[in-house]
Amino acid sequence: MTTAPPPIAMLAELTHRCPLSCPYCSNPVEMALQETELPTETWVRVFQEAADLGILQLHLSGGEPASSRDLTDLVAAAQKAGLYTNLITSGIGLSAKRLRVLDAVGLDHIQLSLQGTDAAMADKIGGHRGGYDRKMMVADWIAKIGFPLTLNAVLHRSNLHQLPDMLKMAQNMGARRIEVATVQFHGWALKNRDALMPTQEQAKETTRIVTEARTRLKGQLVIDYVPADYHSNFPKRCMGGWGSTGLNVTPDGQVLPCHAAQTIPHLTFDRVQDRPLADI
Repeated sequence: MTTAPPPIAMLAELTHRCPLSCPYCSNPVEMALQETELPTETWVRVFQEAADLGILQLHLSGGEPASSRDLTDLVAAAQKAGLYTNLITSGIGLSAKRLRVLDAVGLDHIQLSLQGTDAAMADKIGGHRGGYDRKMMVADWIAKIGFPLTLNAVLHRSNLHQLPDMLKMAQNMGARRIEVATVQFHGWALKNRDALMPTQEQAKETTRIVTEARTRLKGQLVIDYVPADYHSNFPKRCMGGWGSTGLNVTPDGQVLPCHAAQTIPHLTFDRVQDRPLADI
């Protein structure tokens, strides 16, 4: 019997707490409560177990990972385990001082979310007044410190027309990569599907813009593209195939093969509190 190779990346969802309330949030509708969140010492053990398995990349996410008071300690532990660390953040909760500390303990990369290209759009979608202005400040601090930056732009019916400006913004910020992610319908996005679903015309135009931009910006900006759900003949494979490229650890310790797995009602998943990651 052969054993499949381990995935190369792990997503550590440190918390479901977040200052934003995006209608397409990938968190489950039944979020993990703060009192059920894994303690820091458990995360440190799991990071080392992941590295021992051959996992190379660690994505620190949430909710908003900056909500974790122990974020610096967790980054330091991941670096000690030999993992490449990527902070997936809204920027809210980060200061210039905190970013410098994260840089000092070895944070490798930051992925900053983008809800829109102006305050009116971004603050409406994120449900946080002043969020856009704060995000722009954080982007400036990231550039000054020198972190490699990816912008994560989740697109839907209301903001798809801003994609050309998002591409320009990524260039102006000095981002190395932008993830053009048309909303995928699970969790909160499924609950809000009627309001978020792009039209077929919007989906086609997005593909056209991405195709043109990839040619025009080759060597300047890497563009990852998640095309629209529901506008193709067949559904896409979830995460390229369950557990083939990554795994998720939820705030309360469940180990998932992809985000959407938690929404399937008849499935249960092992927890890192009960079994080592290698056994799971």
